[in-house]
Amino acid sequence: MSLLGKWLLAPEKSLPPANNPKENYLILIWQHGKHLANRHIKRFSNKMYSPWENCSVQNCILSYEDKDLHQAHAVIFHVQFMLHASNMPLRSRVDQRWIILMDESPMYLLSSSQETSNYDGLFNWTMTYRMNSDVPVPYGRTLKKESINFQYYPWISKPFWKTNMMSSKTKLLAVMISHCDSKNQRLKYVEALKSLLQDRLEIIGHCMNGNSTVCPYHFTKDCSVLSSYKFYLSFENSNCREYITEKVFWNAFHKYAVPIIMGAPLEDCQRLLPPSSYLHVDNFHNANMLVKYLHYLDRDNERYLKYHEWRDNYILLNEHGYFGSASKHYCRVCEALNYNPNTVKVYKKLDNFWNKDRDCISLL
Repeated sequence: MSLLGKWLLAPEKSLPPANNPKENYLILIWQHGKHLANRHIKRFSNKMYSPWENCSVQNCILSYEDKDLHQAHAVIFHVQFMLHASNMPLRSRVDQRWIILMDESPMYLLSSSQETSNYDGLFNWTMTYRMNSDVPVPYGRTLKKESINFQYYPWISKPFWKTNMMSSKTKLLAVMISHCDSKNQRLKYVEALKSLLQDRLEIIGHCMNGNSTVCPYHFTKDCSVLSSYKFYLSFENSNCREYITEKVFWNAFHKYAVPIIMGAPLEDCQRLLPPSSYLHVDNFHNANMLVKYLHYLDRDNERYLKYHEWRDNYILLNEHGYFGSASKHYCRVCEALNYNPNTVKVYKKLDNFWNKDRDCISLL
């Protein structure tokens, strides 16, 4: 893990030492700042939120103006919006941090006309959901309650899951999918489950004749109906290291549903998620075995609630900017400028860090 990665999973009060706490930093979002603001500043609303809200540092300024390129301390390049590496600007400062931002898995990072090697030698820091990134921006994270400042998270102490949670769990299983392509054959698995469960599995979205009206806004608006389900299919579009998205942190955990995970390998889930809080498809020989276990838990509330006992000791923080949740992307960059080592670092071979053949499993 990187320095920040270790800190994000440790008690929040244990701040790393700051490099120069009196210095102010300018962060430039190259060319796509206004578009990215919909998620990271506005949270898909009409309201502007401070990117430094509940941030451990407050000494950074954001810019969307390309003219600030030469004076910025850090420049963020969202590589999925880059048509080609030849569109990168010229660099004039060796002390400037060029940061490559990658929110999707390595399977969906670049267009077919690009290769990771096109960006060799350009970037100083990586900014991804993985905890070994120089600027880790996970979709969510797990912390022990003893490390939390309850002033910022007043809802944590509510024992909802012990009192009236079960009264709201009137349905068995749901999945919300609107992107029908994938690298892991998740739709085939959903089809198998649907044939076994029939109307006890509700498909929400535009795939597989799903219900596209109940939650029409996808990730820009909350989907409150998900609170009715005991389980949620947190099926990612690719099976890659640490690729655990809002499908787990929001659609499942935040809705008091037990996630059934396809995506990150089991060992990553064991390391990054609360213990005994989820099911993983790798633990079942096939869809039929999974369905039998779901029926077993559905008949036994005491057994089912075992998958919520983690809530007594852990808290899940949603930090992705979807469904109205807070995005911590720009806060993390400011923290990296304050806490990361000042030594010069360059990714001469980006493929050594971000590699779909090494870090992902393709089932096509």
